[in-house]
Amino acid sequence: MVQAHESPVAAERTRAVAEVVNKVRQIEHEHGVTRDALERIRTVLIELARRTDLFPESDYPSAREEERSLLYLLSEDPDHRFALYLSTGVPGRASPPHNHTTWAAIAGIGGEEENRVYERTDDRSLPGKGEIREVHRVVLRAGDGIAFLPDDIHSIHVVGATPTRHLHMYGMSVEHLPNRVEYDMDAGTYKVFPASRGIRK
Repeated sequence: MVQAHESPVAAERTRAVAEVVNKVRQIEHEHGVTRDALERIRTVLIELARRTDLFPESDYPSAREEERSLLYLLSEDPDHRFALYLSTGVPGRASPPHNHTTWAAIAGIGGEEENRVYERTDDRSLPGKGEIREVHRVVLRAGDGIAFLPDDIHSIHVVGATPTRHLHMYGMSVEHLPNRVEYDMDAGTYKVFPASRGIRK
């Protein structure tokens, strides 16, 4: 429901976000969690990301150097499913390779974010051992998108000269993903890291 104090931009954003989330719910319901379904979700999310007027700097300030990155919650179901965020990171920011344990889709609003995608190469027989190799890279700019199955592994690297502004959507809120895994490529190891905190709502 649109609040009485919402600006015209905020009211239109509320409507547009709700429409996209409804489409994504329907895609997952009809097609499950498959590469084909994620391609459809990616396409829907890109359409929203192209509405740059809905995500002005005044409402969602870009991350500053001392913050490195910020995550703004745009929508989340009561059961914490179908969570949509605006993510922003400063130039030079990078994440270690990691999975999500839920499906994920990213669509670019602005800036340049390189996604490096990996595959697991060890036999998974030893706890804590996790060898991976890079298989390809994709740089997301405005209008670009990428999607991941729950066990897919990627890392992000802000490679441009300006902060990134992207939409991130997950099958489950990142505050309710306690079993994600990140990898140390040099050591050939992995560890579980805690669910995200500090989301701006």
